[in-house]
Amino acid sequence: MSNLISCRRGRPLLAGVVTLVLAAACHAQGLAPGRVQDQDKPNPNVGFDQRLGDKVPLDLTFTDEDGNETTLGKCVNGKPTILVLAYYRCPMLCGEVLAGVLDACRHMPTSMTCGNEFNIVAVSFDPKEKHELARAKKMHFVTEYGRREADWGWHFLTGHKESIDKLTAACGFRYEFDPMLKEYNHPSGIMVITPDGVIARYFPGIEYLDRGANGQLLRDPAKTLRLTLVEASEGQIETTPSDKVFLSCYQYNPHTGKYSANVRLIMQAGGILTLLIIAGFYAKTSWRIPGFRVLVVGVLAYIALLPVIMYTAMPVNALPNWAQRAVFVPVGLVVFLLGRWAWKSAKRAQPAQPMVGAGVE
Repeated sequence: MSNLISCRRGRPLLAGVVTLVLAAACHAQGLAPGRVQDQDKPNPNVGFDQRLGDKVPLDLTFTDEDGNETTLGKCVNGKPTILVLAYYRCPMLCGEVLAGVLDACRHMPTSMTCGNEFNIVAVSFDPKEKHELARAKKMHFVTEYGRREADWGWHFLTGHKESIDKLTAACGFRYEFDPMLKEYNHPSGIMVITPDGVIARYFPGIEYLDRGANGQLLRDPAKTLRLTLVEASEGQIETTPSDKVFLSCYQYNPHTGKYSANVRLIMQAGGILTLLIIAGFYAKTSWRIPGFRVLVVGVLAYIALLPVIMYTAMPVNALPNWAQRAVFVPVGLVVFLLGRWAWKSAKRAQPAQPMVGAGVE
């Protein structure tokens, strides 16, 4: 039994733990074959229900980029409005959506300028975001737009969960929060609403310019969006929902246009592997010390159980508090028994020390 944890036999144990950690991390990030296939399946909890003709509640209260309380109606201000639902810390598509709006507005003539003929309202659906972040976003996009009228026509709002839920429900915007990655999975797209707050049209995706069959931009690439704003100002509403796909923002790579693994978490898995390799070298040199064996076995047992705890199919939050605490009881018991077994095995493997003065006359 003691040979199983000797220096030579300890290598398969360490290799097995490393394989378990990497396999669990890769499976959690969609690198395993099963998860790659699942990425192509739409999430039923995420999407855009196109509610053309429905009215957005303009009396909802939000906070503007200067920290002042305002309403959606004040931001619309009797003009056709591009409504964007995003969150400002989004590492994926939200920035691309706002950049797409900026690009489309740049292609419009000066006779169609944000702040004069129409307004833009971006609303964060993350209630934890504050107006300081909204102000930074506004400064960036208004500066890039380059037309001073946008200073009073392009609004970046934050708000409380109650107002956010009412707005997203009215727009048919369905999203969910991933507690492990601390990111939102949500669709991407924009809406055009009339001066009265009626949803006139949905524009899915991250680009709102017109392209030909060959993929090249047309001579007037912002024509569709511009005419939609003109028609919305007259109260006209699109009767046919858009048949284009609303991209999901969950682990989307805007540079490749494909869903890919989260690079940040792959780097974290690589860091864990590096630490395990370093720890393995130290364990090899100190394995004969009984006390150190207890420490190594405890650490390896914890690392082996960590992926199971982190990437289990059932979220931990779904368990009651008493059940979450109860998990530590068997884990602690296993670590204690493994440590005790390693300690006794190491002591038995040590050669008996000769008595001082034995055999000396």
